[in-house]
Amino acid sequence: MIFAGIDPGTSSYEIFALDDDKPLDKITISTEEVRKNPNTLLKALKDLNADVIAGLSGYGLPIKKFSELDEEDVFLMTLNKDKNSTMGMRRLIEIAKKENLNIYTIPGVILLPTIPEWRKINRIDMGTADKLCSVCLALYQLSRESPIEKQNFVLVEAGFGFNAFISVKNGEIVDGIGGTSGFPAFSSLGAMDSELAYLLRPFPKSLLFGGGIRSYLNDRGIKIEKIEDLDDYVDLLAEFIVKGISVAEVSLGKADKILVSGKVFDLLDIIKKIEDFGYRVVKLKGFGRAKQSAEGAAIIANGIGNGKFRKIVDHLEIKKAKGSVLDYITSEFREYLDV
Repeated sequence: MIFAGIDPGTSSYEIFALDDDKPLDKITISTEEVRKNPNTLLKALKDLNADVIAGLSGYGLPIKKFSELDEEDVFLMTLNKDKNSTMGMRRLIEIAKKENLNIYTIPGVILLPTIPEWRKINRIDMGTADKLCSVCLALYQLSRESPIEKQNFVLVEAGFGFNAFISVKNGEIVDGIGGTSGFPAFSSLGAMDSELAYLLRPFPKSLLFGGGIRSYLNDRGIKIEKIEDLDDYVDLLAEFIVKGISVAEVSLGKADKILVSGKVFDLLDIIKKIEDFGYRVVKLKGFGRAKQSAEGAAIIANGIGNGKFRKIVDHLEIKKAKGSVLDYITSEFREYLDV
């Protein structure tokens, strides 16, 4: 059987395919091309003739076939009420329904039953669906050394936009700090001071993508555009990453290792700074063929199809994910939700 995972990146969509448990193919399509013509992505998937496909899930939903998705599902995956902004996703869903492609959604971290409910209070972003994919890939990588039940680590994903930290104890996800609920990243502010949020009028969703280290330095006359430009100020980003690791570690006790993934670790010398705090750092490599979240999504597709990687998917209780990302908002806030 052929299993495929999709990573919808800011610059490109990447499809990674497995032939049972062996790497088969990688397909890359520019995001601009997909926006102009979603059929290009669907054609690539159709040409693969994959039995099960997983991905394209944003904030995540319990496993559900694309042909069964409705308007509420699209909103819960995107948390965006602007139909123009989500037009691409809607078009992809329409085509997937028409072609009857076996594309399945992937849960976000908050939907997993392995996380105690109190850790979800008034949280939405504990890690998007692609972060769950990366944890699957990490367990695949680490399982070659020791059983997944013995894995205790923090996964750090640090890219252009957001930084996320996922706590894994005995091979299960027990907590997560998503990109919009954690510490400042290269371009985004992470969690926002509640007093600042109160003063903002209006509050467009685009604000979630700004206010990070780049903005801070640019406001002070230091021109920063790319991650590489941060080289002389790497200590700022490293400090926030170590803080995120320290907070995430509380939920699992002492982490045996820190798994790192993302452009930040490829372009900046941050790993040594994490190691200086006594952590053992391991780079997430997976199959080494495609983007980590695409490879992880293929592992989830394999598990959905009862393939060899079903043990990883079952151990993470991905198939038992339920509810929505809005289920843990307390009543004082729920009455003000504009949804």
